[in-house]
Amino acid sequence: MAILYGTQSNGETLPVLVDQFGNLLAKGIDGAPGTPGTPGTPGPPGPPGADGGSFPLPPDPYEGALLGWLNDELAWIGTPPVPIPEGIFGPITNWDPGGLLTVAGEIPSEIAQGVFVYQCNEDGSIFVNGWNNSQVWSDDIEPTSALVDGSIKAVYDGDLTTYATFEANTEIILLKDENITANTLRINSDQGRGTSTLFKVNGMTFTPTPAPSGSYQWMTLTGWTGPIRSFSVTEVGALHNIRAIQVGELLVDKGDYPTAPNLNFRVQSVNGQNLIGVANRTDNFTIGKYLRVPQQNVARWLYDGNLNKVITSTGIDISRLGEI
Repeated sequence: MAILYGTQSNGETLPVLVDQFGNLLAKGIDGAPGTPGTPGTPGPPGPPGADGGSFPLPPDPYEGALLGWLNDELAWIGTPPVPIPEGIFGPITNWDPGGLLTVAGEIPSEIAQGVFVYQCNEDGSIFVNGWNNSQVWSDDIEPTSALVDGSIKAVYDGDLTTYATFEANTEIILLKDENITANTLRINSDQGRGTSTLFKVNGMTFTPTPAPSGSYQWMTLTGWTGPIRSFSVTEVGALHNIRAIQVGELLVDKGDYPTAPNLNFRVQSVNGQNLIGVANRTDNFTIGKYLRVPQQNVARWLYDGNLNKVITSTGIDISRLGEI
């Protein structure tokens, strides 16, 4: 180390400690910061950046979607909302069999006394819990000439109070060319009125113990292998009444409102989110399903000259009411 002498601004000399290379080993204390100067004039703006160009957005954006990167491409990310067709509202949030149906969301303004609403899926198709209405099952029934009472469609209308009566000693085909995966089939009928009843599933014959004459009951058939491809019944010596067939679920004809089998509710009043009224079946409405308002005429009353109600109609020409 070496000692050098430095001169201050007043001319006084002081020793300064340095190493053998002249590097300062001892430093003075930092002085107070100086007063900042006036900011300079801003410089001119820089040249514009390169054009980022344009690119197509993914198709079918939906409310609430985020633009992101998925599978090496731009995509709308998120859970898309379920599109609800016009005339459908809900979903159902509560059902009281006493006649109280509660729904979420806005209730259409046309829902008022006398209007029928129908339970449905989100796409508007008929839904009833426990029904398989994926096709028109009654198209399978042969021969149609064997029907002697009731309606062929009554077998597949979901109603255990209606029936089809077929002539005796004739094999009635109820299911054909089907491929239903099931190990059990149930039929609601009054078998036992004749000397015997023969059921056939995939050609295999079943002869269950006869029920009391004319007594309706559910009979269970099981024991075949593979899916159900065909089903028939023959009543020997008597007519045969059939109400319904169940393969896991009740087989009900597919169709649309208002003629196809359905679960509906005739509104008597609306109170907030509650519909008060009467259902057409004992089946329960299903939480989470929707309600549909088909085009319909609300029942209107005709009055006689003394303003007494005389008839109801859904096809009244209002312009002619004054002629009555």
